Amino acid sequence: MKTVAYELLYRSSDGAGPTLPFNGTQATAKVILHAYSNILQDGKIKTVPAFINFNADWLYNGNLPELDPDALVLEILEDVSLSEEILMRMKSLVDAGYRLALDDFIYDHSWEPALELAKIVKIDIQQLSPTQLIEHVEELKLRNITLLAEKIETHQEYQFCKSLGFKLFQGYFFCRPQLIEGCEHKANSMTLLNLINELENPKTDLDKIESIVSRDPELVIRLLKIVNSARFAPSREISNISEAIVAIGFNELKKWSLLISISRMNTTGNELISEVLTRAKACELASTKFGINPANAFLMGMLSGMDALLNLPLEDVINQLCLSEEISDALLKYEGKMGRLLEEVIHFMMGQWTEVGSTEECEIIAKAYRESIRWALETMRDIETSA
Repeated sequence: MKTVAYELLYRSSDGAGPTLPFNGTQATAKVILHAYSNILQDGKIKTVPAFINFNADWLYNGNLPELDPDALVLEILEDVSLSEEILMRMKSLVDAGYRLALDDFIYDHSWEPALELAKIVKIDIQQLSPTQLIEHVEELKLRNITLLAEKIETHQEYQFCKSLGFKLFQGYFFCRPQLIEGCEHKANSMTLLNLINELENPKTDLDKIESIVSRDPELVIRLLKIVNSARFAPSREISNISEAIVAIGFNELKKWSLLISISRMNTTGNELISEVLTRAKACELASTKFGINPANAFLMGMLSGMDALLNLPLEDVINQLCLSEEISDALLKYEGKMGRLLEEVIHFMMGQWTEVGSTEECEIIAKAYRESIRWALETMRDIETSA
């Protein structure tokens, strides 16, 4: 349940999505890897390997960036024909220190030479029946190979593959956590919902906000630490709740209260939290191009992931908040300008680039997304430091 790598997927410029500038140069390759392969673990930003698809053309022309082999895992695609030349090229990559993974692997004897070279075998569990999956594992576990189960979509599939001996796992399940019916509200979750509710009230005042924040001692302590940090650089040190609220402002208080509260929901794992933060910030950064208030866009993006973080239906969460009709319709129906922004940001983050409205909007969201990745990492580090 810890992130140990990312898979980077590329799309051509023929309408299938934006082309990432992976042209073989060291500088460009490093920019991509640094942007997409950094995660936060134990309060520190770490770089993990990037899995990239390696088709026959790449194997033949040898156009590989000059990178530390530890930064990459090269996925040999299932449609590569294992000629002598290809096998020699694979061996030269292994000799150079690169790790090879066999993608969408379905066993037959022709793959034996490749199995001698590969470190990882990726099996699409949706392509095989449970019986076939067991047979594959039995065949492959006799070798010095790490098994990776991909396209895991449910908790049950994850547990089944784990019981078979898979060590690595990939799929939508890891950003759509297990749903728990009948989940009760925790005290800090209710404080969060009440606080958002009051901050959305145009007639609210400082006393009302302070009374809600004061019910959550941990939230108070962490807010004070954050407001006193270098990020805000106050002219004088903040020593009480009222001063902290005034210094940070209602809009920033809403944002940081959300961030701190979701960071405490550790049953979901850091990766989901990072994804929700990234989505919220991407909505905020792209909002002005869609004619939307940035603060409203951030709240919308954050709330769009609260169903997963709270293990509650999104409609149940929204029903407890006095949100504007515009935000509610955007969250539940993807309606209006805000709904379109949210839907397009989600499409982009899921790699469904052909679903994004126009080339211009795709470029706007792509830029916002890149910036939001870094912001999410830095923010999670600040939140963990304030704990």
